[in-house]
Amino acid sequence: MALLLVAWRLPIWQAKFSAPQYPQGLDIAAYGHTVSGDLSEINELSHYIGMPPFTFVGMPEMRLWPLVIAVAIAASVLAVVTRRRWLGRLACAGLWLIPVCALADVQFRLWQVGHSIDPTAPIRVPPFMPHVVGPTTLMNFTVHALPGMALVLIAVAAALVSAVPRFVRRMPGNDPAADPELTVR
Repeated sequence: MALLLVAWRLPIWQAKFSAPQYPQGLDIAAYGHTVSGDLSEINELSHYIGMPPFTFVGMPEMRLWPLVIAVAIAASVLAVVTRRRWLGRLACAGLWLIPVCALADVQFRLWQVGHSIDPTAPIRVPPFMPHVVGPTTLMNFTVHALPGMALVLIAVAAALVSAVPRFVRRMPGNDPAADPELTVR
């Protein structure tokens, strides 16, 4: 639960824009509640190729992030305390889906940005697909994207919740066959 609470305030996704004219690079980080970084500079540069500005006001994902974290906490508790294995497995699967779905959502938003190019822009580029993970090159910019620490912590929490109960059940003195409540129904 502590990992999930910490993840709530950490970036979900981040990227670094590199180009010869920006030796230190430009950074962007997407959190559950906001996006930070060199947005004004990135928006100004994107304007020249006809990309819409990065605006995140009113995105439903940002309103849902606290609920996602609350559901993750509930799933982690359920996965550990339930005596029904199928319910614990379902809760673990739900935890594992959070990072996958978050990255899929960011990829969709990146696709939208890369395919909303204004054809009358001063510099014309064809629609493109920025990668949610890994490098994307466009003209003289290379964007290196990676999952943020929030998703890493959620994946670690999912791994712990998936593995620790099995480990505890296999410890000497914790024989599930001796307890009829632990049998699969």
